[in-house]
Amino acid sequence: MLLRCIIYGFLLPLIAATWASDDLLLSDRRFDEGILGTFHEQLVKEVKVLAEETEDSKGLQEYAPIRNTISQSGLQYYLFNVNASTGLGEYFEYLVFVTGNICLQPLDLVSSNNNSLVVYYSFNSLMLADLENSQMGLFNNGYFQALAEVSVSATNLVLYIAVQAPQSTNLTDTWAYEIGVSQNDLVYQWDSRLFVEVVDTDYQSALIATGNLTLVTGNHNVSEYNTSLSSYQLLVFDYSQKDYFTTLNESWCAVKNGPSLSFSGDYVTSYTTRGGYLRQQFHVSGLNASTKYVGYLLSDNKEVEGSAHGGVLYLQFEFETMSNDACKLVYDLDFCDEVAYSVPALLLAEYNSTDALKVLYDDHTRNLFGNFSKALQQIACNTTKDAIFSPLGSCEKCSALYKNWLCSVSIPRCSTRNVTGYLPRNYTASRNEFIDTTVLPSADYFEVLPCVNVCQVMTRDCPAEFGFTCPQSNSTIKLSYYWDDGGEYASCNFVGVPLIVSNAAYMVKAAGKLFLASIAFFMMTV
Repeated sequence: MLLRCIIYGFLLPLIAATWASDDLLLSDRRFDEGILGTFHEQLVKEVKVLAEETEDSKGLQEYAPIRNTISQSGLQYYLFNVNASTGLGEYFEYLVFVTGNICLQPLDLVSSNNNSLVVYYSFNSLMLADLENSQMGLFNNGYFQALAEVSVSATNLVLYIAVQAPQSTNLTDTWAYEIGVSQNDLVYQWDSRLFVEVVDTDYQSALIATGNLTLVTGNHNVSEYNTSLSSYQLLVFDYSQKDYFTTLNESWCAVKNGPSLSFSGDYVTSYTTRGGYLRQQFHVSGLNASTKYVGYLLSDNKEVEGSAHGGVLYLQFEFETMSNDACKLVYDLDFCDEVAYSVPALLLAEYNSTDALKVLYDDHTRNLFGNFSKALQQIACNTTKDAIFSPLGSCEKCSALYKNWLCSVSIPRCSTRNVTGYLPRNYTASRNEFIDTTVLPSADYFEVLPCVNVCQVMTRDCPAEFGFTCPQSNSTIKLSYYWDDGGEYASCNFVGVPLIVSNAAYMVKAAGKLFLASIAFFMMTV
């Protein structure tokens, strides 16, 4: 018994961190005084009749959550028939994951779990007459989760669930909630990790990307994926709504149905392998300059056949647009495919479009790369190990590193923020002549200097014949490069594939299912 408690106590928090119509009421009536009487014989009789009465009724189904409303002091019942041939733990105990969301609650509700909904659950039908015969769970910030278990030898494989509103004489308060059950995983999930990156913004748009999806999908071939089939959704709210979900900030349905901004045609999503792994990115335009916004990433359970509801809610994040049109956000360049940030904008009207701007920068950098590519062909690459320029490097690796370095210095990152390490640039005195004579920036800006390690890895892994060198001291580094200081904004511009993928949130679903399967096997062998 102690071992089971340890397993379940460890199981639920980890699942919650990694996984993320018609009313289906068993009975909507309040039990009368006869059922709640003092005579045990009458109690058992009434419960038996009620249980038989509801066996043929439409109850909760596997991965088919329901939505309902409940008034102050209300009590509502549901049931779920356990499938003895499927699910986790079927060799030792049947496990049922119960999850719920509060979608809407009274505005004047005190911020306390004691003033919110309560969920009771049990395989004992006596709970229909007395809730003392059940386990109790509370909603936390609009989210509820529980694990119900019953022995495989039990005669009753019906899980009874009750939802109760706070007791009060004020019968005008109402709650809207959703509740779902599954024998395989959580229907609703709250993931406390940040699974998004604000790639960059300009004065009217933002580029936001999910975490690593490679392990979830199994590969990172962008052409194989259709964003219309994606389960991820980005919701953006005005910053004035930051505290709108104060007591419901872990509720998937509360956020999904909240007062998010509508962008219609100004919302573009696609997949990218920028950074070395598959991610989904969202380009949101139509924003206001110098404005803060609040964002939420959600994931719907689209992969579950026949399920239109349920999903994962990730941690809230914030971002802010730039102050003026000196910078323009570009991404998905053809040659400099690792570039995704704001660049000095063009003064000329014919290049006002984002596509024209990124093509101008991209073609210029591609032309510069041509001379290096020819020189690299003269280096001993495809030869014997004792003749190759480096046993650790390769010409392919050197070419990729040089391209990233060239893109970072030829396509400067632009900002309107005065942040430590950023270099003020007059619109007539940019990093290189091409920007001054061809781009013709529209206004002064701050340059986010390239990260010095982009230069360092290139000099390390490219042939010495090229004579590449990088500044060594901080005083000389700051003239043309900078370093990552871990601040709120990027202190330097890194272009390329990081050596270590630090965001491990991509393991959300893959690791969760593997862990659940391991738990089931472990319990089977105990």
